[in-house]
Amino acid sequence: MLYLVASGLRSADLPPGCRVVADGEAASLEQPWDFGAPVIAEVGEGADLDALKSKPGVTAFTVEGALPPGEGRAFAIGAHMMRDTQAFKPYIARVPDVIAPYGCRYIARGGTVTPICGAFAPERLVLMEFPSADDIVSFYFSDAYAPLLRIRLTATDPRFVVLMRSGKLPDSARRVIAEGLTARDKDRAEG
Repeated sequence: MLYLVASGLRSADLPPGCRVVADGEAASLEQPWDFGAPVIAEVGEGADLDALKSKPGVTAFTVEGALPPGEGRAFAIGAHMMRDTQAFKPYIARVPDVIAPYGCRYIARGGTVTPICGAFAPERLVLMEFPSADDIVSFYFSDAYAPLLRIRLTATDPRFVVLMRSGKLPDSARRVIAEGLTARDKDRAEG
């Protein structure tokens, strides 16, 4: 099973053989995801991913999947350039227990990432499915996750994006994102 993460591309312009998993509104919780709105798709047999190389402004890569998508309404893309692989190991070991109460299903976690085109190809990619965007932001800004997030922000050059399966982010999630990012920026400025 293979997943495609593509940005700067409408889901209607995916190559034949790719099935859209998520193409709704997105919000970045870390460094800007400045490659265009992301789309997650399952890659079927015979999909011509090389066709993406001829499309200007597209960033695309694949990752080995672990599970097919379920019924979740929101996805998180955790994309990392590694700074310190050893320092990241405690994060990898502990995050599943912290994230489980929020209904997370890992559909891809740490498999081989293959760059297709564009300016960004992470060394490590995790695709997570959640019941809702509210579950994602509740996890991300939780007290339980805070010590692990510090590890992640130190050991990697991270990107973390919330992506709706379809449609807009709910106002409740937008509010938590805005409040959480404001509080984090304030802590950084004071610390």
